Amino acid sequence: MTKMGLFSPSKAVGLEMDTGVLRVVEMKGTARTASISAAAQIEIPAHAVVEGVVVDVDAVADALGQLWSRARIKNRNVVLGISNQGVLMRLANLPRVPTKKLSQVLAFQAGEYFPIPLDQLVFDYQVVGETEGENGPALELLLVAVRRDMLDKSLAVLAAASLKPKIVDDSPLALLRTFTADSLAGTIVLADISNGLTTLLLAANGIPRFARVIPHSLQYISQELHVELPQVLEAMQQASSAMEPGGDAGFGNSMPVEWGVTLAREIRSSIGYYLAQNTDSVVDRVVLSGRGARVNDLPEILQDELGVAVEIINPLAKVKVTAKLPSVNLEQEGPDFAVCIGLALRGLEA
Repeated sequence: MTKMGLFSPSKAVGLEMDTGVLRVVEMKGTARTASISAAAQIEIPAHAVVEGVVVDVDAVADALGQLWSRARIKNRNVVLGISNQGVLMRLANLPRVPTKKLSQVLAFQAGEYFPIPLDQLVFDYQVVGETEGENGPALELLLVAVRRDMLDKSLAVLAAASLKPKIVDDSPLALLRTFTADSLAGTIVLADISNGLTTLLLAANGIPRFARVIPHSLQYISQELHVELPQVLEAMQQASSAMEPGGDAGFGNSMPVEWGVTLAREIRSSIGYYLAQNTDSVVDRVVLSGRGARVNDLPEILQDELGVAVEIINPLAKVKVTAKLPSVNLEQEGPDFAVCIGLALRGLEA
C-alpha cells in the first residue's frame, strides 16, 4: 500500500501480525523465480493483537525478536501486512490526466471516497484500468487507505523490535500475488479466515473490486468451545468426528456446521451487495485462505450453502521451498502463511 523504501532485489521478508500468532516468510530470487528460504511463527497473548490492531506493543515486539531468532532471519527490512477495520478500499474514476499530475489531483479528491478525514488516513493508489466516463476518457483507480492511529501502533512495534517497514501492504491484496495469471480468470472471492477476523476480497480477472471485513473468526470458535486459539482446529475436528449422521448433535458437536453456515451467510450477503450494483457479474468461485481454511469440511459446507465452487488457496503455486523449515510444514500449513508469502512476493516485485 505505502512504499517506504526499496528492497534488495534478491531478498524480501513478509510479516503478518494476527491475534494469538505472528508469522514471517523470507524469500529470495525475483517475483518470477521466488523461493522460500525461511518461515516461522510464534504464539503471542491473545490480547496483544486484537482484530488486526496491535494493543500490547511490548509483548509483540519481544515476540518479534524471538521469531527472527527462530526463523534465523538476518534481514531487518520487512513488508508489513495490515488487515483490520481501519483499512478501507475504494474504486474511483477520475478524468484522465498526465501521470505526474495524478497525485496532485488525488490530494484534493481522495477525501470524497472515504468516510474519515484524509488527514487521519495514510492512503495510496494504483491505476487498474481505463474507462469511458461521462466527460470522456477516465482512469479507474484503486484507492487503499488505513487509519493513521492504527498504522502507527504497528510501526511502533517494528521500531521497538529494530525492524524497518520498507513496504506496508493491504493483506488481502497481497494474497492475489500468490495466484498464477491463469487462476485469476473470472470473478473470485477471497475469504481469508484468520484467528482474529475474516476479510473478503472480490476480484474480477485479477482486479480488486470489493472488500469487506467481517467479525467471524477462529477466536469466536475458541470462545464458544472454551479452548485456546492454538487448539481450535483440533477441537473442531473432534467436534465434527463426534457428529452422528441423522443424530441430534449438541451445540459443541454441531459447531463446525453451524459456524460454516454462519460464515456462508456473511459471504453471501457481501457478494449480494456487490452483485446488486453490478448486475452483469457472477461469482465463479470462492477461495479460502488463513488458518480457518483448514477447518474440517469447511469447503464442502460453504459450497453447499453458496452454490459455487469453493477451494483452498495454494500459496506455493508460484514459489519453491529451497530450505529446510524445521518448525513449519507448508504443505499442510500453507493457507496459514498465504498472506506472508504474498507480502514477500510484493517485496521482490519492488
